[in-house]
Amino acid sequence: MFRLAVQAIVIVFLLLPIPVGAFVMPKVYTNDNFRESFHDVPHSFTQDSQGNFYGTTETGKIFSQRYVSTSIAVRLQIFTLDEAFFYISDQGIIEANSDIQALSVYLSLHNLTVEDFG
Repeated sequence: MFRLAVQAIVIVFLLLPIPVGAFVMPKVYTNDNFRESFHDVPHSFTQDSQGNFYGTTETGKIFSQRYVSTSIAVRLQIFTLDEAFFYISDQGIIEANSDIQALSVYLSLHNLTVEDFG
């Protein structure tokens, strides 16, 4: 009985769809492949006096997580690794093409405008 159950589990596992890139680390991370790719492990990182982080992965890729400068009191950071980047806020991950777009999304999530910071 146990052997039959193990065989059934193995058959089900083999039939499950597995994303093609799930176990492959890309040569270059991009916004198109970042979410579905195997992620490299951070090797080291440091924090500067402004609270930004810079580091390298075990394969030597450089990454950073740094604050986006704004003229209003908004805590918004950008994470970069190779060509991939996204923004991090207290509302979660924001995918945008530029700092100003990310700030606009952030403000809309809070139903705020620049005038609210007045």
